[in-house]
Amino acid sequence: MIPRAIHDDHVFLYQGKPVKDIKRSFKADCEKAGIVWGKTKEGFIFHDLRHTFNTNMRKAGIGDLVAMAVTGHATREMHDRYDKIDKGDIRQAANRLEGFFQSVDQTVGQPEERKS
Repeated sequence: MIPRAIHDDHVFLYQGKPVKDIKRSFKADCEKAGIVWGKTKEGFIFHDLRHTFNTNMRKAGIGDLVAMAVTGHATREMHDRYDKIDKGDIRQAANRLEGFFQSVDQTVGQPEERKS
C-alpha cells in the first residue's frame, strides 16, 4: 500500500499540496541529478519506475503472483513486460550454473573392456 496523507487522496504531494504535473517535476529532478530525461534510447521517464519496481520485486525473491497483486497486473503477459533482465541477472545465472557444474561429477565413464 502506498502511504498517503490521511487528509488527501493524492499519492504525490509537495509541501502538503498535490503535485499536478509530475512530468515537469520529474524532468527537472532528472536534469538536476544529471540523468538523461525523455523518450529516447538513453532517456529515463517516470513510467520507467514501474519497470524498476517490478524487476526489483523479482530480484528480492517476491513471487510472481504477489508481485502481480501489488502492481495490479491481471495477466502474466503484462507482468512479464515490466520485468526486465539486466547484466546482473545474466551474471548471477552464469555464477549459479558454474556452481552447479562444480558440484556435479562430470567424469565421462569409459565402458569396461570385454574379457574374451
